[in-house]
Amino acid sequence: MSALAELRQHSDVSSLKSALHELCGQFGRIARLDILTAMHEGTKQAICFMRMERPEQEQQLMKTLGVGRFGGEVVFVLDLNVPVTSEDQGPSSQWADSDFFE
Repeated sequence: MSALAELRQHSDVSSLKSALHELCGQFGRIARLDILTAMHEGTKQAICFMRMERPEQEQQLMKTLGVGRFGGEVVFVLDLNVPVTSEDQGPSSQWADSDFFE
């Protein structure tokens, strides 16, 4: 299973953050992580924006995940593995707290 496919198995932002921390640990320290949750066509998604301490770490991470960069940030979108309820219907988004730094 690919690293990106493994990240898609998470159902909440907290467990996704932990998994990203573990995955990125093999490349270096996360300098910044922001996660925006959104509903898109009935699917809850996590839009991840991140920076590593060094550009070469980001390059290795992008290669491993098969993702790119937008506006200087490593960016990727994951469908969260969570059942959608009637409360979740319609477009919405929310920034997750990124208290991830040590």
